Amino acid sequence: MGVIEFNFNIGGYMPTKEQIEATMKIHFDAWNNQEKEKWMDNWTDDVVMFDPVGGPDKNGKIALEETWRNSFKEGHHWKIEPVFMQICENQAALHVRNYGTVENESIELDSIEIYWINENGKVYQVQTYFGPPEGRTLDPFFSRVSG
Repeated sequence: MGVIEFNFNIGGYMPTKEQIEATMKIHFDAWNNQEKEKWMDNWTDDVVMFDPVGGPDKNGKIALEETWRNSFKEGHHWKIEPVFMQICENQAALHVRNYGTVENESIELDSIEIYWINENGKVYQVQTYFGPPEGRTLDPFFSRVSG
């Protein structure tokens, strides 16, 4: 049985490193295999998404639905590969390589992503940091808000 640590900063129990690793494995495997329900079940109902930081607000399961819809609509497709992951407290910080198709054209970009995991092994917040490759644009759903 894993060790449960008390986190005084959030007032609850923290997930173990093993729980966080399992949560992140589900995230990447379900996404890459287009297992929408499995991917959606990996998040809390009140998830807060900063995807990307500076982009439009995305909250709750509706944000997950829209993320999925915009990522896999006609002419779009994404695979995500964790390059490096560091776990501290209840967070997983990752360098992620994103391979995709946007409007039927190949695209590749790197991102920095930070996931907050609750005591039940569910993602309750994510912050992603990325921008489109030079000369390319992304769907407004994934673009920074100017101004």
